[in-house]
Amino acid sequence: MRQNSLHALGALAVLLIVTCAPACAQTVLRLSADRIAFYYDRFLVEADGNVRVTTSDGMTVTGDAFSMDLKLNRFLISSHVHLHSRGGDLSGAAISDFLDFNRIYFIPVVSEPDRWTYVDGDLLHPLKGREMPGDVFAFPQLAYAKPDLVSRVATIGPKSYVRFANPTAYLFGAATPLPSFYVYFGANQDLAQNSLSGASYDATWNVTGNNNSISSVHLRGDPTNGVYASFEQHLAGEHEYAVLSVNPGTKQQHFWNLFTGDRLGKTFQFTTFSQLFTDQKGLTQPTAASAVNYLSATKALPQSFLTLQETLVNYNLIGPASPAIPNHPTATQLTSSTVAHQVGHLPLFEQLRYGFGFNHDALGLQQYGGFTYTTIWNHLFGMTFYTPSFKFGNRENSYKTFYFNGSFDKQRQWFSVPHHIETTNTTLSVSRTFSRDFSAYASYNIANTGDYYLQGGYVPFVPVINGTPIYSFGAFRGVATLHTTTLQMTYSSNPNLLGTVTFRQHRDFPAPVPDLFPLPPTNVLGQYTYSSFLGQAPYDLTGEVRARVADHFIVDLQRTYYFNFGTQRWSPNFIVQVTPQ
Repeated sequence: MRQNSLHALGALAVLLIVTCAPACAQTVLRLSADRIAFYYDRFLVEADGNVRVTTSDGMTVTGDAFSMDLKLNRFLISSHVHLHSRGGDLSGAAISDFLDFNRIYFIPVVSEPDRWTYVDGDLLHPLKGREMPGDVFAFPQLAYAKPDLVSRVATIGPKSYVRFANPTAYLFGAATPLPSFYVYFGANQDLAQNSLSGASYDATWNVTGNNNSISSVHLRGDPTNGVYASFEQHLAGEHEYAVLSVNPGTKQQHFWNLFTGDRLGKTFQFTTFSQLFTDQKGLTQPTAASAVNYLSATKALPQSFLTLQETLVNYNLIGPASPAIPNHPTATQLTSSTVAHQVGHLPLFEQLRYGFGFNHDALGLQQYGGFTYTTIWNHLFGMTFYTPSFKFGNRENSYKTFYFNGSFDKQRQWFSVPHHIETTNTTLSVSRTFSRDFSAYASYNIANTGDYYLQGGYVPFVPVINGTPIYSFGAFRGVATLHTTTLQMTYSSNPNLLGTVTFRQHRDFPAPVPDLFPLPPTNVLGQYTYSSFLGQAPYDLTGEVRARVADHFIVDLQRTYYFNFGTQRWSPNFIVQVTPQ
């Protein structure tokens, strides 16, 4: 069943390829010249020498110089211009096409100086002598600018993408020849969906693409996997998308990811995430393989919404000879949540939620009372209350105004196994911007989690760590309370530099004791996979600096100090991320 679900999702991706392409037909420009230059920071395409532009609607223009502002969606060609269209062959001094407004402005070479305007693609009947915009033939000033890449051939999808053939890219001043390069600048946010895990560094090469797809190769690096390459394929239509990737692509252990989504009307959408893990050399028979599928559907209703979530897991796709865990659990959860409502006339808002779920594993989910539960039902009820930002202090001066926020969340979840879990989370915070460069906030959070059994459950236990009994843990009966005080200060002198310092104090029960609780696993960057857990150091201090080091690269550097709590002094390593812009 799990393999069938993967095949079904693969078929969905193919369906997206077939169905979304006709939805995005548009005029496409094909440009060739002796030299085509692209300026990433201004989204300008400039060309010189033997310029030739052919449009998909049948117009061909040649000339000596070309300029196109991709954001304004207009291009112009000047000097020795020749226009070939349904209106015949014409020579001119310059031509400018404002694609958004279906206006073409042309200066023909005729016996008497004149100006022609073509409207709505009618190239047979020019409107002669009309007034033209003052900047219609103005080239941008690029005296000191350096291009990010140069080429001789480009394909431009207006307001969407530009694709270069055999370009030379300049990275930190070094010339790098590439077989192709694609840049997307359109408004379809679904083409920005990502199915790759985090990395310390990711250099993305968009190999090719069009208005509905992007094929990209990633050179990545992280402390866990080292340096490796990955591949990602994006597909998107007007309401749907699919992202397929393999990451790492050049290591023995691969994660094959498929991420899809579809919006059906204005009130319903669904998303899926499927991951196949294989341990294999190249494309040989894997020595281990597992799969997980997450499906989520959301339906908007008046004043509320429904969410259905399905999880399908198979820890062993190879067979009994593999040492992997043989379990293959299934979970279904349906939850109804209200939108935020104001409580009377109070400065307080509330949200309610109710849900029920089904969990099954033929090999067993939990053992309790001498019985193995293969099926567990559950239902939950929760509520959230929060305040809008409450101002106090000097409200006339924004640099002397404080903002107070508070939230309270409580949930209880019952199970067919005779126990329930109750969580309560309360947060109070105060923030202030002290100047244009400096801001800070302080917060206090109480997180209480109780796992209650009707009979049995947690029994008294006094662990011994390094020969010392930990008597405080003997009072633990499945109820934990975490108190966290946080102070964060942020400094940003300009958009290219951001620095934060975060100090936290933890007062928890059970009390933290070195080596008593295992630390949570870390991700490939070395970060703990969750930030709140039993056994946290009583104090920690985190510093982070985010700075732009080049025109298109931002570096984020972060590390945490734990004040010598047991063997914890610093976080396992510096967290470094280099983000191309």
